[in-house]
Amino acid sequence: MYRFFQLPDFGSDERNASARLIFSLAISMGLMSVLLAAAVWIAMPALLPRALMIAGAIMLACAVSVTLICRGGIRAAGVLLVFVLWAAITAGAVTAGGIGAPVVIGYVVVIMMGGLLWKDPQRMLITVFCILTAAAIALAQQGSLLPPPIEYPPAARFGVYLFFFIIAAIIQRVSALNASELIKKVQSSEIRYRSLLENIPVTTYLSGMELESPFQYISPQIENLLGYPRANFTLDPLFWTKILHPDDAERVLEQSRRSAQTLEPFAMEYRVIAKDGRTVWLKDESVLVRDENGTPSYWLGVWTDITNLKKAEEEQTELINRLTRRTLHLQTAADVARAATSILDIEALLSQTADLIQTHFECYYVGVFLVDETGEWAVLRAATGEIGKQMINMGHRLKVEASSMIGWSITHRQARIALDVGADAVRLANPSLPLTRSEIALPLSAHGKVIGAMTIQSEKPSAFSRVDVTALQAMADLVANAIENARLFTERGLLNKELELQNEELERFTYTVSHDLRSPLVTIRGFLGYLRQDVISGNMKRFNEDLTRIANAVDKMQTLLNELLALSRVGRIANPPESVPFDAIVWEALNLLSGPLDAAKTRVKVAAEFPTVRVDRLRIVEVIQNLVSNAAKFMGDQAEPSIEIGAHGTDSDGKPIFYIRDNGIGIEPQYHERIFGLFNRLDPSIEGTGIGLTLVKRIIETHGGRIWVESERGKGATFFFTLPPA
Repeated sequence: MYRFFQLPDFGSDERNASARLIFSLAISMGLMSVLLAAAVWIAMPALLPRALMIAGAIMLACAVSVTLICRGGIRAAGVLLVFVLWAAITAGAVTAGGIGAPVVIGYVVVIMMGGLLWKDPQRMLITVFCILTAAAIALAQQGSLLPPPIEYPPAARFGVYLFFFIIAAIIQRVSALNASELIKKVQSSEIRYRSLLENIPVTTYLSGMELESPFQYISPQIENLLGYPRANFTLDPLFWTKILHPDDAERVLEQSRRSAQTLEPFAMEYRVIAKDGRTVWLKDESVLVRDENGTPSYWLGVWTDITNLKKAEEEQTELINRLTRRTLHLQTAADVARAATSILDIEALLSQTADLIQTHFECYYVGVFLVDETGEWAVLRAATGEIGKQMINMGHRLKVEASSMIGWSITHRQARIALDVGADAVRLANPSLPLTRSEIALPLSAHGKVIGAMTIQSEKPSAFSRVDVTALQAMADLVANAIENARLFTERGLLNKELELQNEELERFTYTVSHDLRSPLVTIRGFLGYLRQDVISGNMKRFNEDLTRIANAVDKMQTLLNELLALSRVGRIANPPESVPFDAIVWEALNLLSGPLDAAKTRVKVAAEFPTVRVDRLRIVEVIQNLVSNAAKFMGDQAEPSIEIGAHGTDSDGKPIFYIRDNGIGIEPQYHERIFGLFNRLDPSIEGTGIGLTLVKRIIETHGGRIWVESERGKGATFFFTLPPA
């Protein structure tokens, strides 16, 4: 018996509840139909056959319904039970009293059963169907289409009412039990789910469909996560937008609006500001929940604290960046070292070093400065980009003092970083480099001496770290030593070249001296014999003539020896340099030459303005004397000999250029270099030793300048030379 009343599990609470309700109604209706038949037999024996037929039909339907339920046909069992009850009520009303029959009240029970067993629109259909059936019975009775009504005694009427009241009570009771059980299960599920939601390490929330809707629910974890009370989120619709990190707010709101429009799932990682000021990284994931009709209902979301994960990612990224930068440092250092050991030309070394550092470090600008010979200026010698080339061409230089990054670095012998050039008072703004936002200045030190500095500039603020400074300073020291080595190599090459030239000059000197000194001696020796004959013969006239020839030979030899002595002293014996206006030097030299110039009727034109130079005054006077006397000497048959002395701008190193121009016989181009060689005389018929221009060249080069000639045969000559400025 217990197994008969034990229903199987139908897989869902709703189906189990429906099965219990139909099963209870079937059993109750079967039993009550027997009792109803017994009551009719007692109260109205005449209706017993009809009552037995109806009771039998109901019992059969109840048995079939129970069978269907046990086999899983819950819906079919419910339909059968409702239909049989409707049919029994309708049959009773039609055959036993019409619309006034007490059995008509059973339609209410049918409607109750349909309302519990079915959903809309079936509920409405069964209600309308019962009403129409009752209306049809009433119309049929009014039209005398039904048998005459039966007068029910009160006891029979009470029995029928009691039957349906009991059925209704059973329906109500079973429904109440089912509802109570469902409520308990829902409450139990809610408790379980709430306990789960409030104990998992994430924050769960429910929010409305609109962006401005407040949170319908948010789990208590939010108070531990951010420190704000839950009420802030449920009462203020925009509270969550107020705690968004300023850098993330725009993109988060934009994505929220997009999800609200498209109803697509929302998934983002962003930052919020906690109540205590902390920055917390959240992973926000939410999906749209729809009701049973598919209508959007609310958003169900989860906030996960990923702050530690983000910190780990940042640390990993920082580690990778450090390793990458370290590799970059090593690669750059290797390339710079390779250049430093293989390039002996200073300009090429500096240029390649600047290019390597700019390429590897992705810098905006790299420049290399070297201190000039005065020690007062740092001159730009190598720089990257077109701007760098322009600054080099303009002779860009900085004072070696603490008013600039380069000057400060050289003065203090240490590196300096300007992470924000706008806030660094030491840095001088360079209008040619307007995009610079951070800068490093590194001293170039070799053998304990600072020979220059390197500037590395970036378009990004705070682009350099102390690690960068350490690596770059090592490269700067390497470059400085390479510069010194290149200088030594260059100086050695120059010394070797000078030694070769001096050996050549010595060879020519030996030949020329042996020839030019032998010639006066031969003359003297020959005329000494003539003097002896003149004395013996008493020819005093010839004696005096021969004596004059001997004196001239001695003077020639004396002149040659004096000029050789002067040439040998250049570079060894010098007066301290002084700042002197060049025109003062010119006039001093012209005063010494006034006699010969006047005698040759040579006109000299001197420019009105000259720069001031820093030179050995006496030596430069000697240069002007030699050049002017040479110009006067090689006038040829010029009717109006003239000489012009002036200045002609500056060279690429900033040294002023001077010139001495004549309208004499000129010099053919193939002899432009040869004339500065020792004892090189283009016209032996013109008086001279061939030492003068060699002496001039030595003096000019000793001052760090250079001299050259521009001339054509028959068109005069112009000698140009440079001297250091004051």
